[in-house]
Amino acid sequence: MSAAPGDSVQASVTVPVDPATAFRVFTDEIDRWYVRGRHSWVNPARAVGIRFEDGYLRELWSDGGHVDTGRILTWEPPHRLSWADLINDTGAMEIEVAFSPVEGGTEVMLEHRGLDTLPSEVAGRIRRGFSWNITLRWYADQWKDA
Repeated sequence: MSAAPGDSVQASVTVPVDPATAFRVFTDEIDRWYVRGRHSWVNPARAVGIRFEDGYLRELWSDGGHVDTGRILTWEPPHRLSWADLINDTGAMEIEVAFSPVEGGTEVMLEHRGLDTLPSEVAGRIRRGFSWNITLRWYADQWKDA
């Protein structure tokens, strides 16, 4: 991951597949592994899906609408992707995910940069890492019974 200005936090997980499969499942199949819940959606009452589409990470709504939660900055299968956060309008944040081959599979390393541009209470929640560690666990659980 490249160094970027601003405070950042990292989370990682290793999955038992090659980087191309890990990237494909993370991106093309995000709606299959992303857990739905009141804390995981922008609009929980309307949200019915999530996908990378037309250069954005989108939350899809039951009425046919959507909200773009991220704008894709880098799309380099099977090595990495990054997006600019579009939800926290008080900050300038980026999320980068890198897929690196390791013995037994692929290490998926996520870095969330720009936390110093957020209000301290919001940045503090992200720094504690719970959200990204939980999200990567949802992703890794695809292979827990394999």
